[in-house]
Amino acid sequence: MEFSCGSACALMALGHFGMAGPLDRDLEVEVWRETQAVEIGGCGRYGVAAPLALRGLRPHIISTANGLGLMERVHERVAGVDPGTLEFFHVMQQRLCARNGVTEEQRGPVLADVRDALGAERLVLALVSTALFPEEQDEIPHWVLVAGARGGELLVHNPLDAPEQAHRPVAAKALLASAAQFGEQVLVTVGSREWPDGEPVAEPSLPGRFLEYRYEPAD
Repeated sequence: MEFSCGSACALMALGHFGMAGPLDRDLEVEVWRETQAVEIGGCGRYGVAAPLALRGLRPHIISTANGLGLMERVHERVAGVDPGTLEFFHVMQQRLCARNGVTEEQRGPVLADVRDALGAERLVLALVSTALFPEEQDEIPHWVLVAGARGGELLVHNPLDAPEQAHRPVAAKALLASAAQFGEQVLVTVGSREWPDGEPVAEPSLPGRFLEYRYEPAD
């Protein structure tokens, strides 16, 4: 079964910190459901942070976006996706983050953010472009897990790679810049302790149009 990059990165982070329990198919499906915006194969910053916070970790988001960000234009790339439904799931994931201790900063992430997080024994989930990897033909948004640094390179776990390619070196500056075209640059750092910077994620109201739904059983 195929799982999206954001879900895979969340599972790797949970496994690293020993917060996942058995890494089995049941957990894969559960985390996939929590990260995704309905049926599409992708997720935004709150989607990757929510399952980590729900299981006891302390995610911190650094993002240029104030709103849907990456998810705002998904309906332009994936046929049949309703923008209103995307907004609803974005808000629901944001509410989960707000209720489970996630913090955030609205600004552009920089290399120092990655190094500071790694130095504090945290992992970093980074939104990149698949163009960062020469063997990939498509150029689409993609999540990777940054687990270390070496000089001007970051060592990443790429969900598209085989296990023997773990800790793949990527140019640090290229990693941070590659996602700018998608309307959002974002890092989600995660560890077992609260990050000292940023503010708690705000809890938005539920979108009104979905509260008006009434179930009508068939005759």
